[in-house]
Amino acid sequence: MFFVACKKQEQKIVSSTKSDDYSGLKVGNISFYNVRHILHDEQVDRHDTIDFKMKSLIEDTFRDNTGNLRYKIHRFRWNDTIASWVNLNVFSAYINNQYYIENEDNILKKKLYIPYLNNFAWNSDSYNVNDTLYFRYGNFYPSIQIKEFKVDSVIHVKQQFYQTYVDLKRKNEFFAKNKGLVIRYYKDLKIKKGDTTKVDKGEEWFFNMYQFELGK
Repeated sequence: MFFVACKKQEQKIVSSTKSDDYSGLKVGNISFYNVRHILHDEQVDRHDTIDFKMKSLIEDTFRDNTGNLRYKIHRFRWNDTIASWVNLNVFSAYINNQYYIENEDNILKKKLYIPYLNNFAWNSDSYNVNDTLYFRYGNFYPSIQIKEFKVDSVIHVKQQFYQTYVDLKRKNEFFAKNKGLVIRYYKDLKIKKGDTTKVDKGEEWFFNMYQFELGK
C-alpha cells in the first residue's frame, strides 16, 4: 500500500553540497502528516487500520553535554474528540560529522549523510548497540506529488529490505530539500509461504506530509 500519487522525472543522485539541507532543521518549521497504522494478527482474525493526523514542530535548540547544538522536536496527534492537538512525544536531532542524527528514546540513528552521494551507504546504528543496519541513497526526484501536496527536490533513503519465505521487513524514507521527512513507509510482517499479500502477523506504518509551514 503506497500513498504517493505519482513520481516525476526520476533521476540518480550525482552529488550535492554540504550547503543543501534535506534535514529540515530550522526552529519554527512545522510538518503535518497523514498517518496510517495497520496491525495484523491472523490468529485472532485481526487486521485493524487506524488513521490519524500528526504534527511535528521544531520548538527550540539546546546544547547537549558534549557541546553539540541540538534541535528539540515536539510531535502532536490530532484528537477529534476535543478538536485539538495533544502531546505525542519529544525527541532531538542534530548534525554531526556529516550526518543528520535523530535521538529518540535514547537511541541515536544516522538518518542522512551530507553531502548526498549516489548510492552512498552508511551504518545507521553505529552510535547505538543495535545490530549493523545500512542505509543507502536511492533516487533523486526533482518533484513528487503526495495526493494534493507537491514537494520539490526529494531524496529517497533505502533503509531496509529483507524478505524470506516467512518474513518481510521493508522501510523507506523520503526527505525534501528544506523540509525534512515527507514520506515514510515501514513494514514488519510475518507472511505465509512467501506470499506478501497473505499476512499472518505484524504491523505497517505510513506517513505522508500534507502541509508544511516554514519557521520564521
